[in-house]
Amino acid sequence: YRVRAMDAAGNLSSYSSTTTATTPAAADTTPPTVPFGLTATAASTSQINLAWSASTDNVGVTGYRVERCQGSACTAFAQVASVTGTSYSNTGLAVATGSSYRVRATDAAGNLSGYSNTATATTPAAADTTRPTAPSGLTATSASTSGINLAWTASTDNVGVTGYRVERCQGSGCTAFAQVASVAGTSYSDTGLAASTSYRYRVRAMDAAGNLSSYSSTATATTLP
Repeated sequence: YRVRAMDAAGNLSSYSSTTTATTPAAADTTPPTVPFGLTATAASTSQINLAWSASTDNVGVTGYRVERCQGSACTAFAQVASVTGTSYSNTGLAVATGSSYRVRATDAAGNLSGYSNTATATTPAAADTTRPTAPSGLTATSASTSGINLAWTASTDNVGVTGYRVERCQGSGCTAFAQVASVAGTSYSDTGLAASTSYRYRVRAMDAAGNLSSYSSTATATTLP
């Protein structure tokens, strides 16, 4: 633009300086498309990894808002992250805890897409590495010419004892023990033995994670003649 003045006699001034202006673009009111294919995968006892397919936008997607709620059927979602890519690792979670997630896209004008599908995952329980206590009070009693009865006091465990391994060797001073039984209770009848023969026994407990206790004390008995 430029401007000049005139008077009643029609005299015109020189032109003013020139100035330029541009009308603004129309406001962007188009939201991005909804993110899709959201997946949630437990990566450790305290981490869940998320991934989804990208949204599109008439101008450009600038990022994604990640929301989480605790529990497989929860509804109280809260934003936990804002990311520019199509994946997110949610860390610092509690063990053996379920979480549900949803994602929405945003553009430079602040338009928000609808929510993605909801994806749920549960962090696993911590591995059980605690051994049961050793069985105590092992006794061995001759029952017949071919049988010896064993009994002991139960072990304890932070999760639960699943059974006991019974080991035996032949001879009062033997050391070459070998497993002869696996039982759930706290007693065992060893049969098919030789008459007038000494046998030594020891027992250890086990749990569902495969942790083995220390051995019990050793008990000795001799079959009847």
